[in-house]
Amino acid sequence: MTSRPAPEPQPATAEVSGSVADVTREWCAVCKAYTLLTGETVLLTRHGVVSVGWWAWCETCDMEEAPPRV
Repeated sequence: MTSRPAPEPQPATAEVSGSVADVTREWCAVCKAYTLLTGETVLLTRHGVVSVGWWAWCETCDMEEAPPRV
């Protein structure tokens, strides 16, 4: 009689996917135009959705290489 192979170990970390919700265009107080994009950063996990925070990026004021302001 042959024995069963040992079960594969499960990872200790949960799989998480990031996403952005509720992206809107708003007034930028620096360049005085409706060029500020804002949105909510959320994480999608096996247990549900978690809000991480908000980000903002102005297409006129912020350089292309600069990351969004958090």
